[in-house]
Amino acid sequence: MTQDAPEPNKEAAPPSRVSPAAGATGGPAPGDAEPAALTGLPDDGDGDGETGASAPGGSSTATEPPGDAPHAAYAPLTAAPAGGNGARTGGSIPPGHAEHTAHTPNPAALPQLAKAGDAGYDDDPADPDPPGHAERTAHARIAAALAELAGGGGAGAPHPYLRRHLAGHAALGGVLDDTHVPPALLPWLSGDGVRGLLGLPRAGRAQQSWLAAWAAIEPYLRDADVASRRSSLHLAHTALRHPGVPYARLPQDVADFDGSRLRVLWSRWAPPANVLTTLGRRGLSLSAAAGPGGTPLLAVGNEAGGIELVDATTGTGVGDRIPAHDGAVRCLDFVPRATGAGDLVSGSADGVVRVWDTGRGTLVHHMALRRSAWIAAVAGYRDADGRLHVAAAGGDGSVTLWREGSGERRLPDLAAHPLDRAAFALSLATGADGRRLLVGAGRSLRVWDVSDAGDAAPRLMYQHPVDVPVRSCAGTGVPGGVATGHADGSLTLWDLAGGAQAALPGEGEPVTALTALRTGDGRDLLAAAGPGTAVDLWDVGSRQWTGRLTGHGDAVTALCALPADGPARLASVARDNTVRLWDGQDLRRAVDGVDPAPSAVTATLAGRLGSAPRLAVGYASARVQLWDAGTGEPDAGFGTAPRHPVSALAWTPATPHGPGRLLWAAADCTVRAWDPAPQDPGRAAVPFPPLRGHSLPVRSLASAVLFDGRPVAVSGGDDCTVRLWDLTTGQPLLHWRHAFRVRAVAAASDGHGRDWVASGSTDGTVHVVEPAAGGPGRVLTCRQGFVNAVAFGADPGGPLPPFLVSGGDDGTVRLWDLTAYAPLGAVLRGHTEAVEAVAAWTAVTSSGACRAFVASAARDGTIRFWDAATSRCVLLLAAGSRVRALSAQGPALAIAGDAGVALLELDGDLDGDLALPAPDCLGLPALDRLDLPG
Repeated sequence: MTQDAPEPNKEAAPPSRVSPAAGATGGPAPGDAEPAALTGLPDDGDGDGETGASAPGGSSTATEPPGDAPHAAYAPLTAAPAGGNGARTGGSIPPGHAEHTAHTPNPAALPQLAKAGDAGYDDDPADPDPPGHAERTAHARIAAALAELAGGGGAGAPHPYLRRHLAGHAALGGVLDDTHVPPALLPWLSGDGVRGLLGLPRAGRAQQSWLAAWAAIEPYLRDADVASRRSSLHLAHTALRHPGVPYARLPQDVADFDGSRLRVLWSRWAPPANVLTTLGRRGLSLSAAAGPGGTPLLAVGNEAGGIELVDATTGTGVGDRIPAHDGAVRCLDFVPRATGAGDLVSGSADGVVRVWDTGRGTLVHHMALRRSAWIAAVAGYRDADGRLHVAAAGGDGSVTLWREGSGERRLPDLAAHPLDRAAFALSLATGADGRRLLVGAGRSLRVWDVSDAGDAAPRLMYQHPVDVPVRSCAGTGVPGGVATGHADGSLTLWDLAGGAQAALPGEGEPVTALTALRTGDGRDLLAAAGPGTAVDLWDVGSRQWTGRLTGHGDAVTALCALPADGPARLASVARDNTVRLWDGQDLRRAVDGVDPAPSAVTATLAGRLGSAPRLAVGYASARVQLWDAGTGEPDAGFGTAPRHPVSALAWTPATPHGPGRLLWAAADCTVRAWDPAPQDPGRAAVPFPPLRGHSLPVRSLASAVLFDGRPVAVSGGDDCTVRLWDLTTGQPLLHWRHAFRVRAVAAASDGHGRDWVASGSTDGTVHVVEPAAGGPGRVLTCRQGFVNAVAFGADPGGPLPPFLVSGGDDGTVRLWDLTAYAPLGAVLRGHTEAVEAVAAWTAVTSSGACRAFVASAARDGTIRFWDAATSRCVLLLAAGSRVRALSAQGPALAIAGDAGVALLELDGDLDGDLALPAPDCLGLPALDRLDLPG
């Protein structure tokens, strides 16, 4: 998110607000010869007009990502003086950096480009032109000419000016569409954020389908290489524009998108379109803010003590990350100035309150609260004389007021609530008579009058008892009212003079984030969030729950309403490292009860003898659905216990008689089987009894065929045990125990006499058992935090010795050599959040060699593909949403998560032709050895 300061005179100028008749002089930028129409447009200064291909995610090479050199966020330029450089307007100067200059394009080139785009534009002088028409027409013509130069893309890098500024010209000309910004150019863009130029909502217009797809994944690809960007765009566009359409029926330009390293066999994956930005550090606090000239910003305080300023329109970072505190930034509040920008108040776990000037990026004030280990809440305002006031509540209940020019004043401490002695909250509210009030909550709700600008101590006006500890507090938008969120998940609406008015029931989880907003139709809503991934909406007038916003992949940590003249917008930040914007359409859909498609919880892909694989998906709606892997059409399915979605699925090995049964984890802690295929004529169905033994829910399942031909299943669950089952008899073979919950299991055979079963746990270990040997097996101490996922790479004839893959809560992936039970290669790093799924397979390269790959999916909304032999990330795929399950069969990879499900086929060497499976190196079970009942 943080942008480096550009080097002077090394950046192509952004689109200028130019008149077609503008006259100025200036020479072309240095560099090699360019096409005639680009003569005079500046290069990036490296002399070649190209960019180096970075490693996916910028993780392993020193070459530049597609964006060439660092650049500043887009802002239109005023017309430059003759022979001079344009000065930025409408944007903010990064704090701590001086204003910089940039080459402006040779003005002689712009009329040339404008003339090149004359066709299709009506310039009848008889028609009255609205204000700005000539300027928009000029930008539209320039965009059309540049788009023609961009052409259909290809392997070469487009000119830097196209990469940085074509989208900006198209937006200023009112022609931001797929014609003027060709799809082949999108992966190269390094200037203006398409998502900010498109605005919200981004769905709907067919002529912007590629742009909308790019906007959905753009925040995840900031440092990715071009191949990763192309592949991610390919998946996003297919998913959003052609849901459920199989590869054979896709338009040719979509099916085989130039430069993509994958085929989308079919997709029912819908990445969200409201991710404003992704964060490098977990955000804990959030506030609307403003930069110079009133530029709308969001301030995000993170767990490492930093504050990031984000353009609330484009999602780009503004200036450098502010190293604000020595502890987590727990709370933020912004106090605007009449002249634009304002003061940002931050409170931290280090017990310090600081005030920052968002216009200059400088520290204004520093205040350490005595006796308080941390800051629980802050609030700021200006008095009638324009002086800044800051109120802060400490973790010990102390309340301190600071007034600009007058110093600090202590108010009586808030008494701690007996049920939670660290629960304190603070907020500003407006009284029924218009007075400014300060509200503090602990054992009681206290209300002070802070409307006077004098030096007198604020007057305590009201005090009301509090039954349940308060974890958050916010105004309701109604004068004289305030709302509190409680430790039991409930909300209370208060009349500040009369006390509690209404208690709104919750679901048991603390309400740690609370804010008020007003919809376009005048309804006052409260948005509330806690440890869950959803944001609940309550109608203040009717005092009823009215809807839910879903989309985050982890706990929501903070909320704020964005001030605007139009319909309300809500911003949220969560532990999935994303900031999301919910516009009026999102709010209306939630209030109207429009349910989003259910998210996928688990998935498993299995091969079938002589036919396409079959994919089973367990959904959060407590339904298991089968999908035909060849057509993408739904097949059979069944429902499970309400409110108990299936947490684990696994296919029993296929036989010549059918594809095998589907094992599923039931709500009664058993493992049950479902046969989706009809029986052969004349063959009676053989019942499959439930597998009983777990005392708490089963979280993971796997199956395999041992070397001796026995089909087995393995299950692990919340009771900390792992159980190995003989599927022929339904009897347990082995069981072992972890210190804590088991989150992942896997089983495999190398076809040469060795079998393995593995289990990963929240105790940070992986247990590996060889069934033939019995005994406790080996214990691998992974040092990855919780181990969330395991998989085997044990394909016969593979290029590496048999290995195990483990994915951890710290975002790393590790490979383990099963011949030595030691690490294999380097730790695979790159994910910024917990890894939740891994898969391993062997593919055939274009040269005919076998190559081992590993895929890992994390809560950061990305899938990374690794070369197991070199420990190198060879592709980054932006899924745009949390991926919970990966399942590989040969070259086919199924992904399932919050956005749905998709089936992909990957390039065999990820830099050549798509490869077909090799029968002797895919590790498929020996089908003729199986003898399953039924």
